[in-house]
Amino acid sequence: MIENQAPRWTKENIRSLRLRLGWSKSELAYRLHCSPAQVDQWENQSSSAMDPNISSALEIILRQAEACSEEVHFTPAAENQCDKKALEQIDFSLVKAELE
Repeated sequence: MIENQAPRWTKENIRSLRLRLGWSKSELAYRLHCSPAQVDQWENQSSSAMDPNISSALEIILRQAEACSEEVHFTPAAENQCDKKALEQIDFSLVKAELE
C-alpha cells in the first residue's frame, strides 16, 4: 500500500479487518456510526457505495490495528531488555530499531 493512499475497501478487506480485530458486524457498525445491516451489505456485495467518512474511519482503524500489531510483536523483546537492565524503563523505538 502506498503511504497516504486509502485502500480500496472491498468486501474481502472490510471483512478481513473486522475479523482481525475480533469484532462482530455490530461492533464494527457501532464504531463506524452505521447499522450492522450496512456492514453486512459491504461485506456481501462487491460494489456497495461507501460514504467517504466511513472509508476514512476504516483507514484509521486499519492504521491503529497495524500499530498495535507491531507493538505486540516487539513486546517480548522489550521485556527481555527490561530484564537485562534490571527493570529500568527503555525506549520502545530503540528495541524496535534493534530488531529490524
